[in-house]
Amino acid sequence: MIARLWHMRLLGCALSVSAVLVGSRGEASEEPVGRKTRVVEIRFGVVEPPVVAQRDVMVRTPVSNQQLQAKPIECSGLAWIPGHLLILSDRHGHVVFSSPIDLDRMTLGEPVPQVAVRNEHQLLEDAECITASRGPDGRPVVYAMCSMSNDPCDQPLPKRRHMLRFEIADAEPLTIQRPVVLSAAGLRDRVGSYFKTAGIEPYRTFNVNFPGPDKNTYRWGNFEGMTFTPDGATLLLGMRNPLCGVSAILVVVRGVAEAFDSGNPTRMQVEDMFALDLGGRGISDLCWDPVTKGYLIAAARSNGPRLNEDQPFPLNALDSALFWWSGRKTEKAVLFADLPDMTVEAVCRLGSTDYIAVGTDEGDVSEGRVRQQQSMVSIIHFTGLEPTGSGERTP
Repeated sequence: MIARLWHMRLLGCALSVSAVLVGSRGEASEEPVGRKTRVVEIRFGVVEPPVVAQRDVMVRTPVSNQQLQAKPIECSGLAWIPGHLLILSDRHGHVVFSSPIDLDRMTLGEPVPQVAVRNEHQLLEDAECITASRGPDGRPVVYAMCSMSNDPCDQPLPKRRHMLRFEIADAEPLTIQRPVVLSAAGLRDRVGSYFKTAGIEPYRTFNVNFPGPDKNTYRWGNFEGMTFTPDGATLLLGMRNPLCGVSAILVVVRGVAEAFDSGNPTRMQVEDMFALDLGGRGISDLCWDPVTKGYLIAAARSNGPRLNEDQPFPLNALDSALFWWSGRKTEKAVLFADLPDMTVEAVCRLGSTDYIAVGTDEGDVSEGRVRQQQSMVSIIHFTGLEPTGSGERTP
């Protein structure tokens, strides 16, 4: 406990900021914080309230413009644009997948690959983050970002530090225009320097194929979620690992649109870093929710290093969960759903409807499940935190 408090104090001192609310003061939710809240279970293959639909989104497509070998989607992020759910796959460096949604019938169409990066030098390896906003002309603008982690064999590859922006010119058929790829390596360097100041150890995990004697390889860390604050001025990044004690780390970045407009990645600056307690889990994804006026957070544990030869690895259960958070750093995130037999990777609100989409990945190649890939999208009714009834589970 002492070590955790020490980490959090140092992280809080890493940057000098005055902002307390990562959101909109005028629109902050009035949900009571600290009350007992109902926690629901979301299970694989079970379509009953609050789940209204589930679909396996496993389609295969080449992993780049030049490599013809087709690989299945490994869902790593979701974003909503009118009429379509955009699916990011961390195995495909040049495309996003678009899946049409009929919100009246609650049907999800087959994902279709949409080429966003044609230059093989600019591929996004291990793309983990995606979010959509509105441009000055009102058209959807989509941002995607790699994890910034080292690869499974310790290599700090530049293509794992890429960030992409593109516009949606038309929705029917979906047309991508003006793609721009920048290096976000400067953000990683800045965050890494704060880790050293705070004494936060980089992330390591087991790789049986690593040729060196220590197969718990150095990965640095993983960004897995991003969303713009409701005023559009700042980008909020969530890290799956490392943790700050037992809390997840969030990073606030300014100047993102300016960086892409000018082609100058140094315009992106880290403004703040802070920790949020998610019960020992890191952030798999997050999004601003205009319906509940707060943030939806998908969270899960990570495998981490293998400690002995008899330890089962990789883990089958990563304690996946969904949280709601007001955006105030002084307030706790509130657990509202468990996913006991699914591995959560993504969450987003479907426009201004009462429904959210949750993406899961039941067979991650990086976890040693080479022939077991399976990605699911679940549509869930969620309009805000619900008070618990007698006998119901609470966090």
